Amino acid sequence: MSDSSEKKATSFLNALIAGGMAGTSVDVALFPIDTLKTRLQAPQGFIKAGGFTGIYNGLGAAAVGSAPGAALFFSTYEVSGMP
Repeated sequence: MSDSSEKKATSFLNALIAGGMAGTSVDVALFPIDTLKTRLQAPQGFIKAGGFTGIYNGLGAAAVGSAPGAALFFSTYEVSGMP
């Protein structure tokens, strides 16, 4: 295996891991804000929609679901060589 192909494989792996971590970090950070925004827009009103209780319910599923998509997007973008 030559140095350039080894570097490219490492670069892809780094991009894959970094993309997964970045996507998960963004979703974890913004999940409670998005939940509150959704509840503020609810037709029944903020309090009946749940208010401030349980704003982290479903966070695990959102984080696990975002990691593969973000990792694939990020690594594809890096490998494609777009500026």
